[in-house]
Amino acid sequence: MPRFVESTKRDPYRNFNFRVLFNNIEVAACRKISGLTGTVEVVKFRSGNSQSTVDELSPGRVHYEPITLEAGLTQDTTFRDWALQLIRHEATPGFRAAEPDYRRTVEILVYDLDFNRAVKKFVLRNAWVSKFTAMSELAAEANEIAIESLEVQHEGFTLEPVA
Repeated sequence: MPRFVESTKRDPYRNFNFRVLFNNIEVAACRKISGLTGTVEVVKFRSGNSQSTVDELSPGRVHYEPITLEAGLTQDTTFRDWALQLIRHEATPGFRAAEPDYRRTVEILVYDLDFNRAVKKFVLRNAWVSKFTAMSELAAEANEIAIESLEVQHEGFTLEPVA
C-alpha cells in the first residue's frame, strides 16, 4: 500500500539530494543545511475574575530559527562575498556601502532521487548572514574536507509549488 496520496511511491524523499539558490542563482554545492524551524510563542493569560486555576493560552509572535549552510572550501566566493557585505575588517579596502544589499531570497530544493526532479521548494525571505566561518579547523592528522559555513537569519519560510 503506498504511503503517498495518488502515487505509487512508497518511500519518503532522501535528505541528501538538494540544491540551494541565492536570488535564483544556484550556489556551490552545500554538504549540509540545518533544519527549518518555526516556533509560535505561547502567551499565558488569566483574567482577574476567573475562577479557574488554569491559564488561558493564546498564540503569540512567531520566531524562526537561523539555518546553517555548510559547503566544502573551494575557489567559489559566493559565501564569502555575501558574508562580507556586513562583516568587514578595518583592513578591508574601501568602505562598506551605506545601505548594502545584504538580504537574499534563499531557495532550498529537495530532489527525488528516483526521478532526479525537484519535489519540494522551501523559500526563506529576507535572509542575511549573521555568522561566517571562513574555514573549519585544520588538523595535520585529520582526513577531512575543509568546510566554510554561514549562519543565516531569516524572516520566515514558505513551501511553494515546484515549477
